[in-house]
Amino acid sequence: MSNYSPEYLKVLNDYPENFARFITRVPGVATTTDRAAVIAALTPTHEAVLEEGGIATKMLRRAQQVHGNKVALVGDIGCSYPVEGVDGLFCGGKADCCLGIYVADCAAVWIYDKESQSRALVHSGKAGTLQNIVGETLKAMNKILGVHAGNCIAVISPCIRPPHYEVDIVTMIKQQLEEAGIDPQNITDSGLDTAADLETFYSYRVEKGNTGRMLALFGRNPAAAE
Repeated sequence: MSNYSPEYLKVLNDYPENFARFITRVPGVATTTDRAAVIAALTPTHEAVLEEGGIATKMLRRAQQVHGNKVALVGDIGCSYPVEGVDGLFCGGKADCCLGIYVADCAAVWIYDKESQSRALVHSGKAGTLQNIVGETLKAMNKILGVHAGNCIAVISPCIRPPHYEVDIVTMIKQQLEEAGIDPQNITDSGLDTAADLETFYSYRVEKGNTGRMLALFGRNPAAAE
């Protein structure tokens, strides 16, 4: 299986309790403008990555992703998935669930609290970024789980960037993470442009909607010592 644990996720995966992945373009899977159909075609590969990491597919938690700034706390049990009306998910450090966000030009943002091991995964495209979804996520994590942004690290996935896109969402996301209290030194940008490398990534804009979806994953590594 391809390596879906790239160098930019090393800052997360260096913590043995973390399972962070970014599943990029899957060779041999035909793209289509039908989002549901293409996700169904990609699901066997996505589930295989989870299983390879020792995570049961039933533990995957997803968001509806409506390009808003609402986030939800999820865990080992609870509501049906995907969670309606939200674009970000977070969980406590001991939760065995795995957060999942689909992207095809938008940014996925991993947030990890080194103290409590709480995790978040956020879908931050143009609309969500303009609504400061990463800031809203950190506020919710603080209110519900007591997470302090100063203890957190964040990673920004490959996403569309200038000159292929008129909005520099990465610069905005970094600024929002810093304003929320994350140290600039604890923010890692993949630096990769989805629109510039269609061999590796899907790009909704370049492929004019006839595209697949990458899947960002963030969960607790079952192999980690208690």
